[in-house]
Amino acid sequence: MPVSLDLALEVDLAGPGTAQQKTAELLYLTREALKRGLIDDLWRTKSATSPRALAALLRSEAVVDAIRRELRRTSGHRVESADPLRLLSDVIHPDVSQT
Repeated sequence: MPVSLDLALEVDLAGPGTAQQKTAELLYLTREALKRGLIDDLWRTKSATSPRALAALLRSEAVVDAIRRELRRTSGHRVESADPLRLLSDVIHPDVSQT
């Protein structure tokens, strides 16, 4: 089974931001937060909204079909089924288009 490494939490203690903000971010590393699974919830949220996940959603059949219909509605031009997916590949950064 492949292992996936995704950054879920990053705190720059010497960087910008208030001490209160940094403390709130470090909360995820406390024993109580780990017992409650807060870091797991944070990782699931970050994973679901990552650029790679959003790029996959944009390439989904439902979204591509909606784009095709909207292009036809706004331009009057009949767009082939594969065209929106090809056009999206020009817009989505190559680093996030690989799933």
